[in-house]
Amino acid sequence: MPDSLKSITTPIVHGMVVVNPDGTNIGSGLISSGYDYIVLTYVVSGNGAGQIQTVIFKTGGAGGTTVSTQTFTYTANNVVETVTKT
Repeated sequence: MPDSLKSITTPIVHGMVVVNPDGTNIGSGLISSGYDYIVLTYVVSGNGAGQIQTVIFKTGGAGGTTVSTQTFTYTANNVVETVTKT
């Protein structure tokens, strides 16, 4: 694991893979295949403010078809609490 990740104590999104602080992958089934465009939205206020709120995977570019969506929720301490794929 890179030294830059060793001091992190909460799950992070690293290269579009959700990993534990020790670098183990916790999101292998969450990443969609067959996409060519990603839309990110961010939490505006409250728990997780400034963090990723949704990841939308699309085919056919910005105006294309949504392949799947991931929605993140956060605790009051801004730690990822859930990741839901639809």
